[in-house]
Amino acid sequence: MPMVVLRIPDGSALVHIEKADPQLYFKIYELLTYKKDFGRWEKPESLYDPYEKTFPIGVLPRVKKFLNTQGYRVRIKDERKLMGIKLNSSWNERYVMRKYQKKAVKTALRNKMGVLALPVGSGKTIVGLRIIHEVDYPSLIVVHTKELLYQWAEKVNETLGIEPGIVGDNKWEERGITVAMIQTLLSRGADKLQNNYALLMFDECHRTSAAEKFYQLGLLLPQIYRFGLSATPWRRVKGEEIKIEAVVGPIIFEVRAEDLINEKFLAKPKFEIITYESTMPSFSERYKELYEEMIMNNDERNRAIVKKAVELAKKGHRILIDVKRIEHGKILKDMLAKEGVKAEFLSSESPNRWEILEDFKEGKIPVLISTLLKEGVDIPEISAIILAGGGKSDIMTIQTIGRALRPKAGMKAVIVDVQDDDPLLFTHFIERQKALKQYYGRYYDKETGSKPKKKVSKKGSS
Repeated sequence: MPMVVLRIPDGSALVHIEKADPQLYFKIYELLTYKKDFGRWEKPESLYDPYEKTFPIGVLPRVKKFLNTQGYRVRIKDERKLMGIKLNSSWNERYVMRKYQKKAVKTALRNKMGVLALPVGSGKTIVGLRIIHEVDYPSLIVVHTKELLYQWAEKVNETLGIEPGIVGDNKWEERGITVAMIQTLLSRGADKLQNNYALLMFDECHRTSAAEKFYQLGLLLPQIYRFGLSATPWRRVKGEEIKIEAVVGPIIFEVRAEDLINEKFLAKPKFEIITYESTMPSFSERYKELYEEMIMNNDERNRAIVKKAVELAKKGHRILIDVKRIEHGKILKDMLAKEGVKAEFLSSESPNRWEILEDFKEGKIPVLISTLLKEGVDIPEISAIILAGGGKSDIMTIQTIGRALRPKAGMKAVIVDVQDDDPLLFTHFIERQKALKQYYGRYYDKETGSKPKKKVSKKGSS
């Protein structure tokens, strides 16, 4: 049986192929080649460098499995050394690990890299911090928003008793555990990092829009322990999956939302659908104009959303209305004010967003309208979500509604979607419902969610 030597040099995130048959290099090239979508055309790209005979560390399990199926024995020479000084972190005993969380940590430590797929509300931040605690060496946590930057920093301090470093938001201060924004590391240079980090952790690693940045940064960082955390580990864009895998490895642990609902770790969801009658057909051919006319400035649609928000508020719910445009949020806020319901709008432009969030958490504001709270931001007080912004993104849909799925005493989590009657917008509604059905399994309400009645569109009629 022929042998292939795969060598990982110290301080590198690349694997070098040595002592292999010449024909094998072409097979590995094909294995790691995917078609990148450029809109109207696709171009093949490969993660394998035929000149250096290297490939990213994350796809090592994939390559090794392939070589074994081809009849090769694989010898891995890992020359990397664990760097840094012991953290001596202490675990806050208030955070008692659940059975699935313990299993996730154990799996991570055994594999040393990979994606941990944990639903929104399952405590994936705690899982990530427990992994860091067990490794107990300097760690770098990479995030993509300011909200996540400070949320992680607060949890590091609270859970491990360590004052974290901050890289991002015009700060560059490293410590034993550093939380960093991916944008800052790329713009100022990852080579500026001074600490010898042994562990690298990417939060929300599913983001397709940031896949290139994710890949670019991941290859610059040579840590032995490499993990990705995600609540929604699937993507639509071709090739994105393998680029995420190239940086942190394959999915090594996954928990389904329906399992956690069954065990009462997540609230049981109740799905509702808003319908409305449009008085005017749309003749817009461009999506931007269609969106503004049929979603953002649609009086009938907005009135139906406001009516539902008022109804939920009277039942004692804390409601998040998710929108995609700032203008839409302001319209809904004004309409709610006319109904006597206090609401605040939160966007990246809000100068007092932290105060607004605190007021909402304390119950001073029953309705929060936002373009922001799709990923990562932890507000367990939310008990109802209205998806007012339309769109078809499965990832954003799941991330958004996960905000409401924390257990509430005597109260189900209410998930409200809007069924639009424009043909294109109706297909987006169907895509969102498919995402809900896939994610929540048997807890998806078939009566209200899986068989929506399509209305006859008025588009083009008259």
